[in-house]
Amino acid sequence: MLKKAAEDEAVLHLNGVPDGPFGFHVQQAIEKLYKALLCQLGVEFKFTHDLDHLIVLLKATGETLPEPIVDFSRIGAFAVTHRYDDIPEFYVLDREDALAMVRSVREFVNSRIAALSAPTEPPPVQ
Repeated sequence: MLKKAAEDEAVLHLNGVPDGPFGFHVQQAIEKLYKALLCQLGVEFKFTHDLDHLIVLLKATGETLPEPIVDFSRIGAFAVTHRYDDIPEFYVLDREDALAMVRSVREFVNSRIAALSAPTEPPPVQ
């Protein structure tokens, strides 16, 4: 999931990416990052593009997620709806904010996965 999220994030840095594909890859990167953390936590999840659902699952495990920079309801629309339809002007994302949010989620997820993967100290031998 982390590798696929990185591929989606890489698209965001290409020149000339239209708004629709840009928004789609923002949504996909965040979705895959959250799913990677859920996998690491051992939480099963259904096939979904619903970021709010993934957030509920993560919060149910006690995770404190970074505050969103961009409204998730606007990003979620890019997962399916706007892949085939024109994007209403009010859905166009501020690219810098969207990039900052993907970076924030990536850094959070990577740090949590590293912490969860760290070897634990065995109890002292008595």
